Amino acid sequence: MIERLNWLEINLKNYQHNFNSVRKLIGTNVKIMAVVKANAYGHGLVEIARQAQKSGAGYLGVVCLHEARLLRESGNRLPILIFNYIEPNSVEAAIKLDTSLTVMDEKVLKVIDKSARRQNKLVKIHIKIDTGMHRAGMLPGDALRLIPSVENYKNVYLEGVFTHLATSDEKSLDFTKEQLTLFARCISKLKENGINPPLIHAANSGAVLRLPSAYYDMVRPGIIMYGLAPSADFRLPFHPKPVLSWKSIIAQIRNIGKGETVGYGRTFKAAKKTMVGLVPVGYADGLRRELSNKWHVLVKGRKAPIIGRISMDQMSVDLSQIPNVEIGGEIVIIGKQGKDSISAEDMAAQLRTINYEVISTIGERVSRVYLY
Repeated sequence: MIERLNWLEINLKNYQHNFNSVRKLIGTNVKIMAVVKANAYGHGLVEIARQAQKSGAGYLGVVCLHEARLLRESGNRLPILIFNYIEPNSVEAAIKLDTSLTVMDEKVLKVIDKSARRQNKLVKIHIKIDTGMHRAGMLPGDALRLIPSVENYKNVYLEGVFTHLATSDEKSLDFTKEQLTLFARCISKLKENGINPPLIHAANSGAVLRLPSAYYDMVRPGIIMYGLAPSADFRLPFHPKPVLSWKSIIAQIRNIGKGETVGYGRTFKAAKKTMVGLVPVGYADGLRRELSNKWHVLVKGRKAPIIGRISMDQMSVDLSQIPNVEIGGEIVIIGKQGKDSISAEDMAAQLRTINYEVISTIGERVSRVYLY
């Protein structure tokens, strides 16, 4: 049952194709962490994580305790890394869920060890090193001072060390290579001191596609697993298949005369007799209000302009140039219909943003339909 009359079709065969393409690219000796944060980039956390496990992922990446809890409650037992800072009051719950935790300062490390002792558990941690993105993580000197002390905490195990790359999806790789050089120096210094974490990881989607030197023990592909390019700045080594299509229906049809208006604020005024279709999708579903009077959907394989303001739960489209339209007929917001298509990249370009934002902000009330 579709509870909201706009829905996402999630093609899991396409996800499998993208996963297999990444596997072929990186080889068999490198683990794949499936990044499923932000509701799996809008695709549905639990189902995508389940498919990732079937596909052969060795790890799952989330951003918060809430996401980890949803995965464990769904029965998923793959290792999970919580990428972001975990606040002390959440540590106990995170340990109970058997997650690996990112450590970015010694204060949190002490809290983790203390809570792990109380629960009689050994907690896996990953130290994040800030090699230049300057968003989160420990500066290299601080990390190199902290990491040797981890062995003093008897209920903590250093499973991983990682960094995040700021510009691996841009045309120039100069800064990315600077980050990787700094990271490699840090790893070398650790090894000189006899510290060999089993999981060293640095590669996001851009680096997976372009920089084998960043693979180390595990890679963290995100957007590419969903069939979308990290950017248009470089040639892809394989053909990704978009996993997501966004659809709705024509809920009502009316004809208005010349001079009549549509929607809040009367921002569309008909220049002639116009056939108007009502579509039950709005900005509360994630369709941005900025697209009002500037964008289109597909109806019977043709572009139908959005007219009037997109409201919270619905919008209107001009059906005047499309023959034989009926109530209940399918419309496509993102995806292919007939010979035409609208991609997340197309919509992102219109909005002057990125495909990541377009898909990850599609609301949870939009039904997800999984195609196997």
